[in-house]
Amino acid sequence: MPAVERFIMNIKEVIKKDGTKVYRSNVYLGVDSITGKKARTSVTARTKKELKQKAKQAITAFINNGYTTKTKTNIRTYKELAYLWWDSCKNTVKINTRKAVEGQIRVHLLPAFGDYKLEKLTTPIIQQQVNKWANDYNKGKKGSYKHYNQLHALNKRILQYAVIMQLIPFNPAREVIVPRKKQTEEVKIKFLDKQELKQFYDYLDTLDKSKYYNLFDVVLYKTLLATGCRIGEVLALEWSDIDLDNGYISINKTLNRDDEVNCPKSKAGYRDISIDKATILMLKHYKNRQTIQAWQHKRTETVVFSTFVNKYASQPALRRRLERHLKNAGVSYVSFHGLRHTHATIMLNAGIQPKDLQYRLGHSDISMTLNTYVHATKEGAKNSASFFESAINSLG
Repeated sequence: MPAVERFIMNIKEVIKKDGTKVYRSNVYLGVDSITGKKARTSVTARTKKELKQKAKQAITAFINNGYTTKTKTNIRTYKELAYLWWDSCKNTVKINTRKAVEGQIRVHLLPAFGDYKLEKLTTPIIQQQVNKWANDYNKGKKGSYKHYNQLHALNKRILQYAVIMQLIPFNPAREVIVPRKKQTEEVKIKFLDKQELKQFYDYLDTLDKSKYYNLFDVVLYKTLLATGCRIGEVLALEWSDIDLDNGYISINKTLNRDDEVNCPKSKAGYRDISIDKATILMLKHYKNRQTIQAWQHKRTETVVFSTFVNKYASQPALRRRLERHLKNAGVSYVSFHGLRHTHATIMLNAGIQPKDLQYRLGHSDISMTLNTYVHATKEGAKNSASFFESAINSLG
C-alpha cells in the first residue's frame, strides 16, 4: 500500500467543548468502482499517529469492499435484484412508464427468471427465454407479448445493475440475440372519412345542447377534431391554457390513466396549437355556460372539461359515451385516438406540410408522423399530378 500520508489531507487540530484536543482530517480513499466518483471519508483521533492508523484502516476497508464505500448487499436471486433495481429508479420515470415497467417485470420477467440464483442465470438460459417470447408472438400464440424486445432491454438493464453492484462479474444478457418480428399486414388506422365526419357533425348539431352533458360532449369532440390533441391533453386543459382572443391552445400537461396531471409525453409535446374561428366561438359559448352551471353547484371551475363532481372527467365513462354517440350517428366506431387520426388525415389531405403537422400533433420525430399517417400521404400522392398541372398552368 502506498504511504498513507499521500491520502491524508489537511490535518486539523480541533478543541472539543470539554477542552480536549483531537486531530481531524479528510482521507482520500480512491475512485469508487460503483459511482465512478472520488471517495473520501473523515477521520478523527487523539494523536496524529492514531489518525494515520485510522486512515490506513479506512483505506484497507475501502479496498477489501471492492473499492467502494457502498455497503454490499445480500442479494441472491433475480427477483431480489429486480426489486432492488426498480426501487432505485422507479421515481425517475413518469407514472405511465412506471406502471408499464412494473407490469413487464411482474407479468414477464419474474415468471421467467425470478427464482434463479444470480450466478446460475447464464446467457444460454436468457437466450432460450427470449427465443420463446419471440416464437410465441410470431406464431400468434394467445397471451404472447408483442414487445419482447423491450423485455430483453429491461432484463439487460436489471442485470447490468447487478454488475455495477458487484453481484456478478459480467452481464449475461449482453450477448443475447433478439429474433426479428414476423412481418405482419399493415394495420389500418381507424378514422372517420369525409362522409362519416360530415355525418357525425350533422348528428352533433341535432343534439339538445340545452342539456349540459350534451354540450359537454359536443365541445369535447369538436375540440379534439379541431386540434388533433390526445384525449389526456384536452382533459388536462385549464382555461388559462386557452387564449380565446388570439386563437390558440397551449399544451403543457396531460392527464394520465389514474387521472393525475403529468408533463407532456415528450419535449415536443409542449406546443401552442392555433384554432379556427368556429372553435373559438364554440369555446367562448361553452365557457359562459360552464360558469353558470358552476354557480348552480356553488363552484368556480378552472378546468375546461370538469364534471363539477370531480376535477377531471373519467376517461372510461367518456369512452362509453363516445361509442354511444358514434352508434347513434350511424358511423364507424373510432376511439378518441381515432379522432386525432381524423384530424391529421384532414390536415394532410388539405395540404399541410408534414413538418407543421408534426409540431401540431406533438410528435418528437417526423418519421412517426409520416409512418403513422401513410394512408393520408398515399391519398395526397394520387393528387400530386393535378398539383403539378396547376403549377405549370400558373406559369402562364
